[in-house]
Parts: sequence; C-alpha cells; structure tokens
Amino acid sequence: MKLNINPFESSNPMSFKDAAAVATVAAFATWILTFLAAASLGEIRADPEAFVFEALRTYAVAWAANFITLAGLTQLVKRSEEKET
Repeated sequence: MKLNINPFESSNPMSFKDAAAVATVAAFATWILTFLAAASLGEIRADPEAFVFEALRTYAVAWAANFITLAGLTQLVKRSEEKET
C-alpha cells in the first residue's frame, strides 16, 4: 500500500483513505503509550469487561482525533491551493 503522507506537498495530497490509514497507526501507538502502559494487572482482573470497554473507547477517541486532524489538514491544503489559482 502506497501512502501519500505529506499533505503539504500539493502534487501528492493526502486522501481520506490515507488519513484513515495513518490515523489507525497513530491511534494504536497513542493507545499503547497512554492507555495500555498505564493499566495494571489488578485493574484488568478486577473488572475485565470495564477494562475492555475503556480500551475500545480510548482507541476510538484516539483514532477519531487523528483522523479529524489529518482530514482537516488535507482540506486546508486543498482550499489554499484553490485560492492560489
């Protein structure tokens, strides 16, 4: 899979598909570093269902934040290109 990950390059803009792929990887890294690293075995054993729910919720929020940021950046670059022409 070829990703166009430089939204500032006008000849190679990031598509929504690219933004989703990058958001998936970035959200996974963020999730590991912020949520999973802070979890303790005691929390997991005490209430596994709540832990899984919080894990999924945290990942979904991280993914949405990354996607919105990347997609918004893509749209901003497209608008600036339209103004130039």
